[in-house]
Amino acid sequence: MLDFLLREYRRHRMARFTVWVLAYGVALWLVNRFSGGVPGFLWFLFWAAAVPAAAYYVFRLGGVLRRHLLWHLRRRLILTYFFVAVVPIGLILLLIGIAAFILNGQFASFLVVSKLQDRAGSLQQLTLLIGRHAQHSAQRTPQALFDDLDTFIISEIEGQGTDFPGLEVTLRAGSFTRAFRVPGDAPTAPVSLPSWLKRDRFGGIVLDGNRLVLRAANRIHTPAGELAVIISEPFSPELLDQVGAGIGPVTVEIGASSRTDARLNVPAPESGPVSSGRDARASVGSLSGQAQSRLSGSTGPAVEASPTRSRSLQVPPPVNALDYEVYSIASLQPYVWGGTEEHRAIDAGFFEVTSRIFAVFRQVLSTLGQYSGLWWTAFAVVGVVFLVIELVSLVISWRLTRSITTTIDKLNEATEHVKTGDFSHRINLPAYDQLTALGEAFDGMTASVERLLRESLEKTKIDGELEIAREVQSRLFPESAPDVSGLRLYGLCKPARSVSGDYYDFLRLGPGRVALVVGDISGKGISAALLMATLQAALHAQFYDGQITGGERLAWPGRTADVVSRLNRQIYASTPREKYITLFYGVYDAGTRKLTYTNAGHLPPVVFRRNRLLRLEGGGTVVGLFPSVRYEQVEIQIEPGDLLLAFTDGMTEPENSYGEEFGEERLLDVAQRARDAPPQALMEEIYRRVSDWTGSPELQDDMTLVVGQAGV
Repeated sequence: MLDFLLREYRRHRMARFTVWVLAYGVALWLVNRFSGGVPGFLWFLFWAAAVPAAAYYVFRLGGVLRRHLLWHLRRRLILTYFFVAVVPIGLILLLIGIAAFILNGQFASFLVVSKLQDRAGSLQQLTLLIGRHAQHSAQRTPQALFDDLDTFIISEIEGQGTDFPGLEVTLRAGSFTRAFRVPGDAPTAPVSLPSWLKRDRFGGIVLDGNRLVLRAANRIHTPAGELAVIISEPFSPELLDQVGAGIGPVTVEIGASSRTDARLNVPAPESGPVSSGRDARASVGSLSGQAQSRLSGSTGPAVEASPTRSRSLQVPPPVNALDYEVYSIASLQPYVWGGTEEHRAIDAGFFEVTSRIFAVFRQVLSTLGQYSGLWWTAFAVVGVVFLVIELVSLVISWRLTRSITTTIDKLNEATEHVKTGDFSHRINLPAYDQLTALGEAFDGMTASVERLLRESLEKTKIDGELEIAREVQSRLFPESAPDVSGLRLYGLCKPARSVSGDYYDFLRLGPGRVALVVGDISGKGISAALLMATLQAALHAQFYDGQITGGERLAWPGRTADVVSRLNRQIYASTPREKYITLFYGVYDAGTRKLTYTNAGHLPPVVFRRNRLLRLEGGGTVVGLFPSVRYEQVEIQIEPGDLLLAFTDGMTEPENSYGEEFGEERLLDVAQRARDAPPQALMEEIYRRVSDWTGSPELQDDMTLVVGQAGV
């Protein structure tokens, strides 16, 4: 180690700088210890120099560890086991702890909401009891009925033995109203039914002005007229003690927006007399200041509602070290009691619950019965089993390390030979497990690489030959369409592979006469391209006599049927029986504006004429399939404005991702829409639409299209 430090000091300036910085720091420490203090500026200089030096050597240390400590595979595997096994377990345990905190908080909120709903249900049951009593009451006047119900309500609540702190009751019969608080029979502000409440029964949490209350309402037909019973229980500390019992303290607060807009949601007081006797307690003069403000339509500021908290509840004591506190905040979403439409205020009020994990468990399990705890016990047992399995797995992995490292060392040696280009080196390891079988795979790989290198050279040679074939075939197509009076011609062939099996041609047969040829050879690739070249040579040979003069030397044009017949005999004699050609051959005469043609099994070209389509059918079967076939010749008059469209099946059979073909109908529709465009633009539009249909730049088949536009 001393030799290493000396070499480091001699070779690196940073090492010498670090030594002097450390010496400077030691000197400052000694001065500070024995002389009583050192100026802060001197310590600042020390740390300003020490931090970069420390960062440099931390970086150097990481490189040393990576090159030396982690060079051996065994050490890397140990580190891998730590990150693969230990770290995930820690993260999973942390995730379980976070999930337990969140879920138990949510369960605590759920339990509070459930108790509030049960409380609202109890109030609704109480309104039903009051309504049933009113229906059977013998009282015929509202005042008498109110007195009867007043006594009944007090006796019913005392008989149930249920504590309803601050219960507020409002009775309405026609224009008569009575409102009082139970227990205590103290006066309170009467509650009106909102206009949106059409149903006879209601129960839930309500935002009335700036107050959150549990409220139940019931409409009943009685001998004294229609009776409305409204019972409200405000969110008081006593109520929160009851709903938070066994869980923890609960805090309820009205949202700021609800306090600001509270007065807008308060319904106007109903007109009509207040019943005598006890009803006088509910008059405007005896209402609280807040109720008087609402009834008098005051536009003063709303009263700020302070949070309501549980009075006597405390957070349950922890059962063990894992029994952490959990918190949860949830929205109450109360019904807005005022207004003309029923809606809930999303941010009107919320409550906060504080509990502990096991306290929530006890509350949840108490509702599920005594056998629900068995599942948690089973879960704990499974967790212990999983932990044991993980430890056993670590031990097995450690023991497998030796066998792994031995094989890897030999593979590393073999790769060094391959890096030098020696693919003849072989490991020759016995394959007694999957890792040692990698040695055999390595030997097979080097042999395959040698073979692939040879095949790559052969493929390069074949690709070069295909490129030459493509260039040769491109010369077989016409470089440009001939100029002929009254007909503008344009053609294009797009091969699906390097070479094409489609064929089109324009042959000038003399002044004012041109031949149009479109063909499709069966099959694809090289064989179809060779047959296409044979067809082109055979067709051209029928017209040229081989003499060279100043221009094209033509034989007689002949009948189109005779030309196709000679082609059929020649192709049949020179090709295999399974090969054939679909061919359209036509001759256009500019003087007579007539197109004479023979269609030998090809897709019928189409002539667009005003508002109808003419299909150029008739001629005979395909070329080269039968030795002797009789072909027919058909003649059609080309009129000004006509559009001739000849194509191969590569234009109609491309499929989209759903397997649906483009089809001849779509092809003709695109041509009809763009028929007034120049031939080249028309063809580009058709190819674009076909490409958009397939959704792929790769062609599914050879695509050939010939367009002819008849002028005036």
